[in-house]
Amino acid sequence: MGMFIILISGCTFVAPDYDIYTVSYIRVTPYSATMQLGSSKKFTLLAYDSENNLIPVDPSGVEWQASYECWVCGKVWKLNPKSGSITTYFTPERTGRYYVWGHYKGKSDDSRVDVE
Repeated sequence: MGMFIILISGCTFVAPDYDIYTVSYIRVTPYSATMQLGSSKKFTLLAYDSENNLIPVDPSGVEWQASYECWVCGKVWKLNPKSGSITTYFTPERTGRYYVWGHYKGKSDDSRVDVE
């Protein structure tokens, strides 16, 4: 007769204290992209300290925006989500040049996207 012991340990996630990190700059990756009309692409925001070390990003502080080469054309893209995540999915609705912008703790960076 065997005896089985089952240990149940809770897996607790502890979020880092984002306030202890000083953001020197951010990067949106990929740096640039070429896409086909009708496709979507994932973009990620990364943050770095003054010594170029990757530091954790509080998703609740991230905002995403995009711009298109034709300012009078209106909004011709979709971003999902627009905030609250270190990643977003960009979907263009016209051919041409776009920029996908990430914003975090007063810093901004963009990725150039050419849509064919």
